[in-house]
Amino acid sequence: MMPESPRIRFVYPGGDRFASIFQAASRQPSWAMRAATITFLIVVGIPIMLLLLLAAILATTVFAVLIGVNRIIGVFRGGQHPPGGPDDSRRQNVRVLRPPGERR
Repeated sequence: MMPESPRIRFVYPGGDRFASIFQAASRQPSWAMRAATITFLIVVGIPIMLLLLLAAILATTVFAVLIGVNRIIGVFRGGQHPPGGPDDSRRQNVRVLRPPGERR
């Protein structure tokens, strides 16, 4: 009986699945099955992983650009303080109306 190889833990479960498929491919008894499984991983698995990586990079870039645009617009509008902060003029002389029958 062969000793079990150490398992690799990924944050994203897709990487863990990919590693388990690769380990299953390396345990195949025949060289033809091993070659077919590794070919499948190269043709299907790696492009999917690269597309997911590209999508993550694009999403991060888009959100970074949108945050920058939001801050630039905030500077031109004079938004130095967050809404609802101590200098927000919309919060002066606010009276809280409680439902009838509710005590303080």
